[in-house]
Amino acid sequence: MPSVPKGMNPGARKVWKRLGTELLRYNLISVVYSDMFEELCETIADVKDLRHSLRARQNLLRTQGRDPMEAYEQISPNGHVQQHPRYQILKSERQMMVSLLAKFGLSPAEQAHVTTAIRAQLQLFEGEKKENDPAAAPVKPTSPRGFSDFDD
Repeated sequence: MPSVPKGMNPGARKVWKRLGTELLRYNLISVVYSDMFEELCETIADVKDLRHSLRARQNLLRTQGRDPMEAYEQISPNGHVQQHPRYQILKSERQMMVSLLAKFGLSPAEQAHVTTAIRAQLQLFEGEKKENDPAAAPVKPTSPRGFSDFDD
């Protein structure tokens, strides 16, 4: 597991530790991916901070007897209602987060596309076809079953 980079915000450090151990467990993280993983952790932390900020603004509006949905909008100088910049940033950061999560196979749709070294090893060393597993291919007796069966 790559070490936690210096200068990460506390929220990103928590994400690093939480997700990093799981990615390591499935052999999906190494030092070469640490920069991209750092981006993912920072983005997740930013999304959480932005969400908390908007929720705090909603709570303030509630205490003032106003509509909490005003937290997502503001009035422009020419009098038009527009999305609050913080909400625009949140939407952008969420898109980035989803994109980065997919790169590590951390969404249900992307998980099916990720093959880890652990899965490949399990398939190599599990042995004979199981009787109730129609997807498993039959093992030919003459085919190599491990590294020691290959000729030099």
